[in-house]
Amino acid sequence: MGKIKNAVILAAGMGSRIYEITNDEIPKGFIEINGKKLIDRSISKLRKCGIRKIYIVTGHLCNFYNEMAKYESDIYVKYNKDYKDTGSMASLATLKNDINEDFLLLEGDLIYEEKALNSVINYSKKDCILLSGMTNSGDECYVEIKDENLYKISKNKEKIKTIYGELVGISKISLELYKEMLKEFNNSSIKQYHYEHAIFDVAKRKKVGYIKENNLIWGEIDDKYHLKRVKEYIIPRLNRIGEE
Repeated sequence: MGKIKNAVILAAGMGSRIYEITNDEIPKGFIEINGKKLIDRSISKLRKCGIRKIYIVTGHLCNFYNEMAKYESDIYVKYNKDYKDTGSMASLATLKNDINEDFLLLEGDLIYEEKALNSVINYSKKDCILLSGMTNSGDECYVEIKDENLYKISKNKEKIKTIYGELVGISKISLELYKEMLKEFNNSSIKQYHYEHAIFDVAKRKKVGYIKENNLIWGEIDDKYHLKRVKEYIIPRLNRIGEE
């Protein structure tokens, strides 16, 4: 299997829950922690892992990413004109004519250790959805596994019979899986249809690979409480392994 060379970062969202931090003046990916933007942290780690082309799907405050891409030869921006009314799968679908090989898929509001990328890149199967142990961070996406396959995903614990792990927001997507996700998206009548829902819908008819890293250092930043957790808990842990 060839080494993954492409990555997609989904960064079109409004970030409405963190307006009090961004003041709607910067997109979430431009939030700085210790002088480093979230987007720059991801780009740096992706490059270290051998990624040569990075697509960033934009929407809200897209000009920030457009300006950044002017000076980075490996970064390509794609605009989701319907970002206000659609989910993340619509953003991913904007690349249907650009992507012609396997790729890494990341959410744009993540902070994580390099092991997260290496785990999915080196996973033996072509598809790999990264899961973690319980974080108790708030707004978790819980995942249930059945018959060694992705079975159910929900933010409501009550809807999951047995919680196997949490969705991290970093995945290895084969071209075959991407095409199947596009089919699910095209057949869906749900406007706010997200990429993870497409993956789990595909998993109803074919096996999708996954890996769980119990002690993974990672966090997402959706609101001020997530940001506080990242500053007080995640950053010190990243410091201890020399990755801050």
